[in-house]
Amino acid sequence: MTRRIPIFEFNDELNSKKPQVYKSLIDGVSEAIKSNKKEIKLCEVKNSNIFITVEKQNWRSSLDSALQFYIDTEEYEQCSKIKNLINKL
Repeated sequence: MTRRIPIFEFNDELNSKKPQVYKSLIDGVSEAIKSNKKEIKLCEVKNSNIFITVEKQNWRSSLDSALQFYIDTEEYEQCSKIKNLINKL
């Protein structure tokens, strides 16, 4: 399955987009681990051909943030996925 990178308007408030951003992070890191990549494309700024990326050295802290988000929203299946990814790093 091909990963879909979220596309946001330049002036979108990213706080309201956290679920899409964190899902993209989890999918991106998972894919990158399998294919041995050094960075992931997190999202794209609409109509600009600009991508926001996360480099490998920042994956753990980003995943920690996602983990806290999913704990707060009580989405424990996602928490399990994130813990597995952190263990693979």
